[in-house]
Amino acid sequence: MNLRLFRVFMALLVCPLLLATGCSTNRATGNQSFTAFMSEEEERQVGAQEHPKILQEFGSEYGGPQLRAYVSNIGKALAAVSEVPGLPYTFTVLNDSKVNAFALPGGYVYITRGLLALAENEAEMAGVLAHEIGHITARHTAQRHSTAAAANIGLTILGVIGSAVGVPTGVGQAVSLGAQAAVQGYSREQELEADMLGVRYMTRLGYSPDGMTTFFRKMNAHSLLEARIAGQDGVSHNIMSTHPRTEDRIAQAIKLAKTKNIRNPLIERAAYLTQIDGLVFGDDAAQGIRKGRRFIHPELGIEFMVPPGFTMFNSAKALEAVGPNKSKIIFDMANP
Repeated sequence: MNLRLFRVFMALLVCPLLLATGCSTNRATGNQSFTAFMSEEEERQVGAQEHPKILQEFGSEYGGPQLRAYVSNIGKALAAVSEVPGLPYTFTVLNDSKVNAFALPGGYVYITRGLLALAENEAEMAGVLAHEIGHITARHTAQRHSTAAAANIGLTILGVIGSAVGVPTGVGQAVSLGAQAAVQGYSREQELEADMLGVRYMTRLGYSPDGMTTFFRKMNAHSLLEARIAGQDGVSHNIMSTHPRTEDRIAQAIKLAKTKNIRNPLIERAAYLTQIDGLVFGDDAAQGIRKGRRFIHPELGIEFMVPPGFTMFNSAKALEAVGPNKSKIIFDMANP
């Protein structure tokens, strides 16, 4: 057999075998998912390895023992009614004013104090935690990692076939762009799947599924407000965006909520507001304070102003000011 034809034959043989042997039934969704390149044990190792880095990235864990226990207990109760209750789940409140929540594989869930400030009851917070648990139980990180690994193998195989049969190089570049888009963050389907699982878990505990809907609306309004303050378009439809628009998620959350008929659903507004009483809102003085165009860092003893037309964004690692034409000024701490 001609060497080139043999390479093509082997390449075409490997692809379907890889897909066939790399799929497994997901315990949370019941669907077949491709997780060939990351086992559940490897997921736990990744989470344990990255957890200290997350704490360092965001400055520190936020809150006293009572607030931390409150968030953790609700999170663990939600995880206990999931399809994967045996993971050593860890729930962490991060000292960050931004509205954010995310999860690492292996049971690590993070929410910011900025998110706690935006939510107004326990059901809304439970909806966020349940959504992140959904990413973990559906093994979305393992799917993303495996898809990326398979895409790299596919590009290698395409190169073999292309060199054998004379495919133009532009085809490989187009496939590379498609592969990159496919693994850029959670896909629309994965985000909506996490929403579906989140509603399932929160309603199993008796929380009102409307908590997820109302918080999505708050999150959307907050995002638009921040974009307006920064002088930016609040809606992004660029080619590299793979997350569903918030209005799509609101529509699905409403649809899911209508299917859940819960007697006396839990909202727990008073209990929630009691728990977050005294929550730091906005900048933490330990990370510096923004006042209009002025930035003040009491601990470092520095103060300066950014030019007119610039909007400041502060974090534990750096201060970033964004100005006209997407110009940026970045102040960060030099490594010792």
